[in-house]
Amino acid sequence: MGKRTRLWRVLPALLAVSLPAAGQPEAGAAGERQKVLFDCDIGSDIDDAYALALLLASPEIELVGITVGHARTADRAPQALRMLWETGLEHIPVFVGRETPLVTLRDGKPHEQFSDAPYNRQFHWARGFDELKPQAQPAAEYIVDTLNAAPGEITLLTVGPVTNIGDALELDPDVLTKAKRVVSMYGSIRSGYDGGDAQREWNVLADAASSRLFDAGVQAGGTDVVYIPLDVTDHVRLDADRRLHLHMRDTPLTDAVTALYSLWRNEERNQTTPRLFDAVAVGYLLWPELFGFEHGRVTVDERSMTLFEPGGEPASTVALEIDDAAFIERMVARFLEQNLRR
Repeated sequence: MGKRTRLWRVLPALLAVSLPAAGQPEAGAAGERQKVLFDCDIGSDIDDAYALALLLASPEIELVGITVGHARTADRAPQALRMLWETGLEHIPVFVGRETPLVTLRDGKPHEQFSDAPYNRQFHWARGFDELKPQAQPAAEYIVDTLNAAPGEITLLTVGPVTNIGDALELDPDVLTKAKRVVSMYGSIRSGYDGGDAQREWNVLADAASSRLFDAGVQAGGTDVVYIPLDVTDHVRLDADRRLHLHMRDTPLTDAVTALYSLWRNEERNQTTPRLFDAVAVGYLLWPELFGFEHGRVTVDERSMTLFEPGGEPASTVALEIDDAAFIERMVARFLEQNLRR
């Protein structure tokens, strides 16, 4: 069996909420900031917005760039750009991937594809925003150039369909080996949506061709990969009381996630309580002690299922347990503590 690690060190001091005098809290003395390249599909589900907000509010993180992908990519970029502008972090560049068809699910199965994806309600938050523009360089080229320019220094964090990663691999088949590590909200190992059996996870299924390229890149070896699957993300949810706290905080960052939540709410399936899939992946970068892991080989089959062989090679790290209550407390505390603004 694969090596198993459980670390449950929840320190009450880390959960305490204390507001700094001004600005973002200073980075601790623990060492250098983590350099992160963030690949996302912000504007569909609400979890991308919480993930980006957590990255921006965390002094441990140096966000070197943001790439957006899947479906209406040109409409996703303004979401990230406006959040950067509102928080005074407009120096962080945003790059746009190619547009793709949109796969929709019904009862967990692919239903249909739209050549022209619908205009998501969250897009209205940044409609007409023109204070910042995305970079002209395509997202995949930026990923290749950035990782090759600083081999072993940058964490590639992926939380959406891996279109941009697949395109980057076509440009440079060895690009993943240049990352310090790849952390991916991706897959379903032993449990799926709503606590059911393992199933096809959205980020794997939404662009199956790119997922196969990503899988081939991982199987080639030489890449430190950490999977954050449905097992530790689907059940982590932001309750109404904490959403109210964020609304009452009234900073540019909390106002942004509150506004995006209001647009997302009930858009599909009468949804009200956000699942924090992508924010949990950020949480791994910040608080790995909240997770339990196994190590082994992860592959993607022809049905877009993620398969796990404990102890197999090439070995990846798979998060299978989480102290979700502690994660939510820490995430909310981080949002409440920041004073990011222009």
